[in-house]
Amino acid sequence: MKKIFFIFSIAILLLVAYVAIMNVEASFGVNYLKAANGEYSTELVNGAFYTLLILCSGIFVGSGILSLFLGIQNDKVNAYKRELERTSISGEANSSRVEVLEAKIKTLEKAFNTVVDERTKLEIQIQDLNSEIDKLNKN
Repeated sequence: MKKIFFIFSIAILLLVAYVAIMNVEASFGVNYLKAANGEYSTELVNGAFYTLLILCSGIFVGSGILSLFLGIQNDKVNAYKRELERTSISGEANSSRVEVLEAKIKTLEKAFNTVVDERTKLEIQIQDLNSEIDKLNKN
């Protein structure tokens, strides 16, 4: 698409240059308003000069409008980049939180297993003590 527009703009530029070259010797009248008395005044202008003047003013106006839209587009892109960075940072923070929570869960599981083992040992000791108490009571 960019190539098509580039070729199109070169063709228009060549067409304007051709028109300017063809009108080098031609002059025509241009009307403009005088500020002093409000009447129109006509001035003869070289056709090539007038064509090139319009071409240059079109280029400047077009580049100004393009830079305006490009600036707006760059602002949108920068805002989108900041949003992506913010999301990736929060994603990294979430993943680190998950890792911390997983480590805490593993620690709690180890502590739970230790408590279960201790409880089992204590139950065995209680059974042994109960059996000794029963023996003592029988005697």
